[in-house]
Amino acid sequence: MRNEKKDLGEQEKTREKHSFVICADTQFGILMDGIPMKEPNWDTEVDLSRRAVEKINAMKPKPLFVCVCGDLVDTESSFSSAIASWKKIMRQWEHEVIMDQQNRDWKKVWAQLDPSIALVCLCGNHDVGNRPTEASIDVFRESFGDEYLSFWANGTYNICINNVLFFDPTGAPKMFEEQLDWLQDRLEYATKEKARQIFVFGHYPWFLYHEDEDDDRVVSTSSPPVGWGTPGAAFKDSYFNIPLENRKFVLSLFRKHNVKACFSGHFHQNLVSKTSWGMDMIITGPLSLVLKSNGKPKSTEPDLNGMRVVEVGDMEFTHRFVPL
Repeated sequence: MRNEKKDLGEQEKTREKHSFVICADTQFGILMDGIPMKEPNWDTEVDLSRRAVEKINAMKPKPLFVCVCGDLVDTESSFSSAIASWKKIMRQWEHEVIMDQQNRDWKKVWAQLDPSIALVCLCGNHDVGNRPTEASIDVFRESFGDEYLSFWANGTYNICINNVLFFDPTGAPKMFEEQLDWLQDRLEYATKEKARQIFVFGHYPWFLYHEDEDDDRVVSTSSPPVGWGTPGAAFKDSYFNIPLENRKFVLSLFRKHNVKACFSGHFHQNLVSKTSWGMDMIITGPLSLVLKSNGKPKSTEPDLNGMRVVEVGDMEFTHRFVPL
């Protein structure tokens, strides 16, 4: 699907409007990372995904596709130093066994999605590691297929990328360069073919608040709910964006080719920002652990478990967050 002369999907506009759904951070296993459990499990995350699938299946009209923006599961083997004490004492093969079961459980739940709705599965850092390698990416491919791809939908062009590599490309530099070349090619193709709108999907937000933000400017932190992790546990918000040095060139491409919006997860809460030239950076809250930042501007969207419904018209789109 990556480099054909003609991508799959509907290059021509075939209906007045269409919709798609964004889900993020289903992350089977994250709750047991921080909540003491007699028998560690991911039953709550399974239930949240099951409810999301049921809600999507009930939509009328049905969306053309659902994109799950990464962190499908939690227990990628390189996270041995994570908060959960059980991760620190497990050997790599034990992590791999757990992750394999999480992957199988994930596919069992999401296989219940109505067959008329396409399902796009993107990788997150908990699927391929904070520093992805060729081996970790191959594991994802074996379970879920290509980690980056593109397709037409009702005259719009949709580019889905593995932007975990843009957070840290050092573990798989060749794969990073190949994907960057591919991204430039797909943007040029979409422009040449006069796509009505171009949308980009990935796990990481390219930025949180401002396109030029760096670690010095993002000083806020995000906290989990009481009871998860140690008292006072928090994550630096600078952990959740793409480093400025890796972001600048990609955003310049998006600006050149008039990308309408980027969709992501990873932040575990809702946030909508905009570039100086008008591209939306739309972050969708999780189907697992919800975080709350102390630096986020007031929002009309609640920080709850849910999904985002995107309605696409001719040259415009609207979106809304739908709590479960």
